[in-house]
Amino acid sequence: MTASADVRGQVASLREAFVSGTLRLADFDRLDAALARPAAQQRLLYLHALSPFLGSRVISAALHEPEPGRLAAIDPTTVDLPYETVHDAVVDGWHVVQFPQLRAPFDDEELDVLGYQFILQMLV
Repeated sequence: MTASADVRGQVASLREAFVSGTLRLADFDRLDAALARPAAQQRLLYLHALSPFLGSRVISAALHEPEPGRLAAIDPTTVDLPYETVHDAVVDGWHVVQFPQLRAPFDDEELDVLGYQFILQMLV
């Protein structure tokens, strides 16, 4: 449940309690607690795949967490990847926010590019 949905639910409960004459100070404390919860934070996952197809095999990845001082670099030599395909990440709750740029056909050997980059996000 999002923070705004929780607040809306608390306001609806306050209205019901007011109408029924059962409104208490503790009801406002629950609303105050709902308002004090932090907003959702964005996690970013960069996945590089062999092709622009969601089912293509992932060849490198970098996970960026919403924590101060925590930056990740893409390591093309890593064998411990979080997902086998981009589709696996989507099934796990990640949302694709950027698909690979496909402006013109090119040979990977001529460019300093590691596969096809997908950028995914998850709000926590």
